[in-house]
Amino acid sequence: MQVQNQKNMDSRSTFYMSRILSDEIKKKQGYQEVKDTIVINLMNFEFYKRNSYHNIAHMKFEKTKENEYVEMGYKKEDEIASKDLEMHFIEIPKFVKKNPEAKTKLEQWLWLIAGREDKLEMAKKENKKIEKAIEIIKQMSMDEKEWELYNSRQMAILDYNTGMKNARAEGENEAKLEIAKNLLKLNIDIEDIKKATGLTRRRIRKNKNTQNISII
Repeated sequence: MQVQNQKNMDSRSTFYMSRILSDEIKKKQGYQEVKDTIVINLMNFEFYKRNSYHNIAHMKFEKTKENEYVEMGYKKEDEIASKDLEMHFIEIPKFVKKNPEAKTKLEQWLWLIAGREDKLEMAKKENKKIEKAIEIIKQMSMDEKEWELYNSRQMAILDYNTGMKNARAEGENEAKLEIAKNLLKLNIDIEDIKKATGLTRRRIRKNKNTQNISII
């Protein structure tokens, strides 16, 4: 994300891509193993003289020169030199001027970056991850006191959820023990009780001993 226009976004983006590609090659054993390199430039300013807020660039061939033309029978020539390299340039001011609805994922995330409250409400309805991202941003902007209050609230919620989960688990366990007890009274084989309740053989035997039931 570039906030100020340093007049060098094209060169800066090329540098970023070269560094990423260089690091990737060092990790691999051969060129074929190198992943595609994609650079996404988010700019809070207008840079290119293009009628789009989202421009995608590839390494392309120049138009064939007449004096270098060779008749090879190609009705349509290749335009892309390499599919491994891809640059995205997203200009936020142009996006805001376009003022699209928050329908696509790109539009939703760009409205989050642009910070338009009315559009954010639409984005949150369409994309639950936007709401999560807003929560994270709020956490990052909290002062120490707000952070302590937030943590206390989160701990209280966690304690409550854990308590409820344990209570449900305990209730399910009691129900299984009650079923095992009744099956033991009917002299059902322990292996069958184990399959029916999910209890361990040891737990079933312990249950049997507490009930003073003899098994034939």
